[in-house]
Amino acid sequence: MKRWTKPVTRIVSRTFRPRALHMPGLPPGRFVLWLIAALLLVPASTAWADVGPKPSMSFTFKFDGDPIAIVEGQLLECDDEECASSKPLEEMGPQRFSCSETECSSIAYGYADYHRLVITFADGERESNVFTKKAMAARYQVTVSEDGLEVQEVRNPIGRLCCPSFFVTLVLETLVAVGYLRAYGLPQAALGWVPLASVLTLPVVWFGFPQLRLASGWITGLSEGFAVLLEAGFLYLASLRSLSLRHAFLLSLAMNAASFLAGLLM
Repeated sequence: MKRWTKPVTRIVSRTFRPRALHMPGLPPGRFVLWLIAALLLVPASTAWADVGPKPSMSFTFKFDGDPIAIVEGQLLECDDEECASSKPLEEMGPQRFSCSETECSSIAYGYADYHRLVITFADGERESNVFTKKAMAARYQVTVSEDGLEVQEVRNPIGRLCCPSFFVTLVLETLVAVGYLRAYGLPQAALGWVPLASVLTLPVVWFGFPQLRLASGWITGLSEGFAVLLEAGFLYLASLRSLSLRHAFLLSLAMNAASFLAGLLM
């Protein structure tokens, strides 16, 4: 492994040269909190990056005739399969439902068991059938007719889920590691192990934990906790303990917090 960790470390170090970045007076835990706070200040847009598993829905529209622009929409949450009583998905932090002129998406801390779409198009409002959600990051095709919407969940291609997440995670977590190691004057050789740590955890986080029969909030929490602890232990051992266990844990926490929050906000 050392054969390729040295070139990776050399490339990253030459690319990011903020030399006077040492912050010995700033506790490492506060560094993580400042990083999280900075990410939370980034304005959220209507699309989210695929970084880390999160309960979400994305809707693409297929028209029987000519395409019609979407004006606005609502995702109604229901407790019964008839959707006798329903309420719009509450907007709270990154939790929201939003639409562009051609597609809609949502993210939530926890969805109800049943759902219904109400979409206002340029020519009027249409309501969908009641539908459920199976996948963690669920994708739907919505067939638009003159008088209604037919929503069907479609299977996520593995490449669509994994590949974008993989490369975005590697870049983002490496950037966070560069900042953390330089801030505290820690050995830069540890940078070479950061991509491998992500390679070890990402498949389990994406494809293992979503198979658990638990509420989506629990799955997200358990998977992120798993990633933080496993990557911390790996960095501690792979660096031959040149990183203290505390620094390895806080570095892992900072990297995973950055990638998770970026997935919510980007």
